[in-house]
Amino acid sequence: MDVSRPDPAVKILLDVTSVTLPLSGIGRYALELARHLPLARGVTDVCFLRGDQVQASFDPGIIPAPAQAGSFRQWLKPLLPYKLFLGPYRRRRARALAASLGAYSGHIYYSPNFSAPPVSGLAVVTLHDLSVFHFPDFHPRDRVNYLREQIHHSVERADHLVTDSAFVRDELLALFSLPEDRVTAVPLGVDTAFRPHSRAELAGVMAGYGLEPGGYLLSVGTLEPRKNLGGLLQAYRRLAPALRKRYPLVIAGAYGWNSGPLMAQIERMRRAGELIYLDYVPEENLCALYAGAAAFAYFSFYEGFGLPVLEAMASGVPVVCAATSALPELCAGSALQVDPADVAAMSLALQRALEDDDWRQAALAQGLARSADYTWQGTADALVDVFRKLVA
Repeated sequence: MDVSRPDPAVKILLDVTSVTLPLSGIGRYALELARHLPLARGVTDVCFLRGDQVQASFDPGIIPAPAQAGSFRQWLKPLLPYKLFLGPYRRRRARALAASLGAYSGHIYYSPNFSAPPVSGLAVVTLHDLSVFHFPDFHPRDRVNYLREQIHHSVERADHLVTDSAFVRDELLALFSLPEDRVTAVPLGVDTAFRPHSRAELAGVMAGYGLEPGGYLLSVGTLEPRKNLGGLLQAYRRLAPALRKRYPLVIAGAYGWNSGPLMAQIERMRRAGELIYLDYVPEENLCALYAGAAAFAYFSFYEGFGLPVLEAMASGVPVVCAATSALPELCAGSALQVDPADVAAMSLALQRALEDDDWRQAALAQGLARSADYTWQGTADALVDVFRKLVA
């Protein structure tokens, strides 16, 4: 780099439409970028796109609830042929949105959520994972059709593509035969609020949920097939009754697609006193919920990064998770990882995580050290490096 030349000014139009309650992983990603991109070196302006409206400012402390779709619309949408109705409708809306953004052609349009309208200026898109290509059964048909189309469009139109991990970057390069300089892996960060807590700090949240610090096994994530919570329940039920009584399983996460049978299992175990289902946990309580756990379990079949695992490690909690997709890259030996299709191995890993004090202390220290490498400001700075190269 020529140090005699000043860094080019970077102006960003950030899409924050996904920042709604309950906060999804992508919503969390967009929220943290809204907080940190304006602080990155060389950024002279950040505007925020919500839906079809551009805002000069965005308050991360005020997260709106999503607009409620009518029940008839929710019933009808999966029945409509995507190619004949939903696809053309969404493409018309994207073109109309792009046309309305003409005044911002000097900004880099940045989409943190797979897709971008055909804007006239530069565009960068983050593709978090490619599960709709590799595991379409993990998603409703409408989502598969939509995301496949949007990913194809982003690959064709975006000036640069970003992934959360080297694992997904390699998948993307191979699937679309892309040159390596088209895609950059930029890992996610973890908020400093996710940290070890004292018993005094935990007391209020623990009492509110009827939990004891260090007295439960935790899993966090939306209830959907990809997260393999059914496998976790099977593995947990293999543990000795005394161990299950000492460490009830706590699941925190909003209800997701195709989770009816899973909810029936959860309800049976809840009635038996083996499980506590908390649904969506507010942000102000989530950090304490992590920090109060004896161990964290995350046996997802496929992850483009695995943010809950990082949050658990930063909270000083030993982690047991899947040994697949991007999770080995994230954990780098700091977690106990097993095949998420092997229920017996998962159960043995849970037992070790709850009973092996030597392993627990080592995993706690390794997880804290590993998580210290990931910050949201680091994520924002790395993205701005990508943007800077486009405008240089």
